[in-house]
Amino acid sequence: MAERGGGVRQMPCPDCGSPVRPDVEQLCPRCGYPLMFLRAPAEDDARAVPRAPNEKDDPTGLLRSAPGRADTRQFPAATYGRPAVAPGQVACPRCGYANEGARIRCERCGHELQPARPEPVVLGPPMPRQQPQRDSWGWVIALIVLAVLALLVLVGVFVWTNLR
Repeated sequence: MAERGGGVRQMPCPDCGSPVRPDVEQLCPRCGYPLMFLRAPAEDDARAVPRAPNEKDDPTGLLRSAPGRADTRQFPAATYGRPAVAPGQVACPRCGYANEGARIRCERCGHELQPARPEPVVLGPPMPRQQPQRDSWGWVIALIVLAVLALLVLVGVFVWTNLR
């Protein structure tokens, strides 16, 4: 677990690039990436091989684990997963990863580097529907006709009740 100098091994998170200590922490404190696969193998990781009952125990019954493979995601400690941006590459604004210039999303964190869709067209407010201009005298004439009819009905009712 300890590294040279007595410190705890520290490396960049494979997902977000922030510094993590896989031998101490369970998850990356920034993105929650599980760190169990980044732990250094124990020095004495012997595993027993299953044997038949009453089989003689011999030294070949123990298998040493294969030597740990080299971590392919080792970055210089000063950059913590943010390699220098070469010409023609674009640095992700979220994680700093150097992406090819043609990429739309970051290869590491998926952050959008370029708009994938064209800019939306913003339309103005809808125009109110114009009602056709009606002749205002038409309403006045209709009201006068209705008033005259109502007056005639009233007079008719009055005359009818008085003649009886």
